[in-house]
Amino acid sequence: MRAPLLALVAAALLGAGCGERAEPLGALEQTYPVSVQGAGDRPTVVKSRPERIVALDPGSAEFVIALGAGGRLVGIPSGLGVSTPAKAREVVRPTGLLDVDAVVALKPDLILATPSTDELDLARAGRNSGAAVYVQPASSIENVEAGAIDIGFLIGEAARARQIVGQIERRVGAVQQRLAGATPVSVFVDTGFFITVPRRSLLGDLVAKAKGESVAGPTPGPGPFPLTKLAKLNPAVYLATSDSQVTLAQLQQSAATAKLTAVRKKRLEIVSVALTTRAGPRIAEGFEAVARALHPDAFR
Repeated sequence: MRAPLLALVAAALLGAGCGERAEPLGALEQTYPVSVQGAGDRPTVVKSRPERIVALDPGSAEFVIALGAGGRLVGIPSGLGVSTPAKAREVVRPTGLLDVDAVVALKPDLILATPSTDELDLARAGRNSGAAVYVQPASSIENVEAGAIDIGFLIGEAARARQIVGQIERRVGAVQQRLAGATPVSVFVDTGFFITVPRRSLLGDLVAKAKGESVAGPTPGPGPFPLTKLAKLNPAVYLATSDSQVTLAQLQQSAATAKLTAVRKKRLEIVSVALTTRAGPRIAEGFEAVARALHPDAFR
């Protein structure tokens, strides 16, 4: 099939030297159909430039906006928090529940999601609307970069996608240079109610790349982390997301956490949930925020 081959060749050309140097990026006409794999079971194929896009994840929506195609967004998740196109309708509630009927009513030709989207709801939305469905990989910085390239191809903005990925790579590289001499530090990540993150998650990847060693291990499970175990592991840094409602006063007043080294030394660090959990164009900012929280001396 000609389209997948063209897409693969173009992706290889875009990936070569990405972020290495500034190059003239002429306005080349996008060839359709386009096929990309993403994180879904099947490749996503679009036969022409999508004009009505529904983004079910904030990071995906931010990418569409950053790529200059925000005017084509007709559906977005609630709480996007960035410049939202006036005609875009919220189709994902604050609880994360997807309004499938609302998506179908918007008559999209492309739906963007991540693996965290309910598979059955996503399949129903795609089937009933007839839209192409792309599942953006979202568990590492590399995933985010690959997703940006895919979305760029799908919506006809491949050159801009390459520029965005280059910017991400340069900023990530600058942070890694600052961390070159840093010693890994033990950390507990709290997203609220002592629920932490696995290594194979976006925030887990940011922590690991920022030389943080999660005391919860690579696969801590979905429920609250056992406080007796946390006390024994005794992290040096307590990292909480901005929506966790964790405060130093709470940790100091609780017998289960008051004696933690991180609490005694007042090493509670709060990072923006929007920057550190969204697979979008601001992921390098999220990485820097985590790195600064874990190794402040590296940025002085």
